[in-house]
Amino acid sequence: MTWTSVTMQWPSEATQWVEGLDEAKGLASTEIAKTEERLAGMTATTNPGPVGSAAQEAIEVGRAAMTEQLATAPASLVVTPFQSGMGQGRGYQKFLSAPNLLEALADKLTDIDAGRPEGEQYGLCVLFLSTRFDQFAATLGRFNALLPTPDLERAERRATNIARLEAEKWTLPTAETLPRWGALPLERCTVTRVSQQTLNSQLAIYESYAADTSPMADLSALATRKAEQQAACDQQLSDLQNALANGLPDATMQARMIGPGDAAELRRQLLEGPTPGYEWVLCAGLLLLGSEESLSFVQELIGL
Repeated sequence: MTWTSVTMQWPSEATQWVEGLDEAKGLASTEIAKTEERLAGMTATTNPGPVGSAAQEAIEVGRAAMTEQLATAPASLVVTPFQSGMGQGRGYQKFLSAPNLLEALADKLTDIDAGRPEGEQYGLCVLFLSTRFDQFAATLGRFNALLPTPDLERAERRATNIARLEAEKWTLPTAETLPRWGALPLERCTVTRVSQQTLNSQLAIYESYAADTSPMADLSALATRKAEQQAACDQQLSDLQNALANGLPDATMQARMIGPGDAAELRRQLLEGPTPGYEWVLCAGLLLLGSEESLSFVQELIGL
């Protein structure tokens, strides 16, 4: 088994149920576009649009797919240099080389931890490799942007702060001359404060008159907001898919699948074969254990 560079990509197979919503969204867009026309010709009785019944099947499929993915979440283990007993070094600067990181992850598979998963399982291991704190923070940031993990987020923040501290300690501060220029806090003046309160109360009354619109106008504005909200959600999803469409291999993230097997077998598979060397002095690791189905989403997300 070999380590593979991580390529962040959109999990098209694991989220193929999203495509089933296109027909429903198309009907919804058409329905929203005709809302103003229906409102203009509204009578005492109205007929509901076809969106609800047409989208019901797609909605049920989508919710079932999301429930299946979230209900079978794999067990997660994170090792970082900043955890107690993991990293080497003094003070706030801690280091953990790639081989030592793999040993720590492997030892957690066979220790006496009561929370350790039991039985035959599959495993997915991701290594975050770096030589500097700023590189370490950037690597963790790219992963946390898509799959945030509390321990990795804490490590990212600490590495960011250490890198900034290392850069700022060489900067000589410049002191301003005293006394300093500043802005006059007119909002604290009694006259200004009372005048502002009176003006705000008058403006509130005038705005209430201006906001006294008809129900038809309110419904029309609601239809417009719904259309804008749907367009914004579609654009956000499209931007995320486009950002992951042409991902490049990331040498600072290495991943591999192991299993199936029990804890001892997974430990053996994790340590066998060529591994990143000691030149990577600042590393963290994520180990996921679970069924093959529960790991499929993350596996496709990182391009394995």
